[in-house]
Amino acid sequence: MTNLPAPDESWALFLDVDGTLIDTAGHPDSVQPSHRLGEILGRTADALDGALALISGRPIAEIDRLTERVAPAASGLHGLELRTPAAGYEGPQVDVEDLRAARDRLQRLAAGHPALYFEDKQATLALHYHKADNTTRGEAERAVREIVAEADGALSLLAGKAVYEIKPARGDKGRALQRLMSDPPFAGRCPVYVGDDVTDEAAFVAVNSLGGVSVRVGGPGSSAARYRLDSVDEVLEWLEQIATTLKTPSPRPT
Repeated sequence: MTNLPAPDESWALFLDVDGTLIDTAGHPDSVQPSHRLGEILGRTADALDGALALISGRPIAEIDRLTERVAPAASGLHGLELRTPAAGYEGPQVDVEDLRAARDRLQRLAAGHPALYFEDKQATLALHYHKADNTTRGEAERAVREIVAEADGALSLLAGKAVYEIKPARGDKGRALQRLMSDPPFAGRCPVYVGDDVTDEAAFVAVNSLGGVSVRVGGPGSSAARYRLDSVDEVLEWLEQIATTLKTPSPRPT
């Protein structure tokens, strides 16, 4: 395990889901969380007095399903959806006209290519190419880039691991993290963000600007993150270490 800073009671912990807490799969519905994930997250949240949030490209309902709804704070759809203990639930404000043409085009593209899978999250649109050959992937990339270019700044593209995702331009994980940091129990704490993909880079940048701890999960590649963990298993081991360390009383001086 990479030499990370020692756990601190002042941390506010923000965690990506796919590729960070759960190993990725060829299809988003095929992921298999550890049977202990809910327990680990619950113990870690308790150790930080509730200052733990999950931030994902999935909708919050999916985050809750995969993690046993342990975290009262969460952000879904790359920052477009938010739930905080202080303010409650804030749904995505989306102009459906911006996405209608994109949805129709991506549906037609996926229907003509069995190796592509179109995922309609309503507020964002994802085109998965895990099983596609280079030619099909190239066609998918050209299509999503044309869609975003034709939207005149209303939409943006996230190129993740074997997926292209189109979303309203105003949302990202960094903005979600900063919004969460303005409310209790996160306000005044040191932010720590853990993620594994290019979609997490905005959150790494936001954490670094706040003097926090940014952690990238996985292999080589440029990143704004200042620390590394190698795998989902290492992340879960580290979370257990945080829970154990912070709930163990310090020895009294003799």
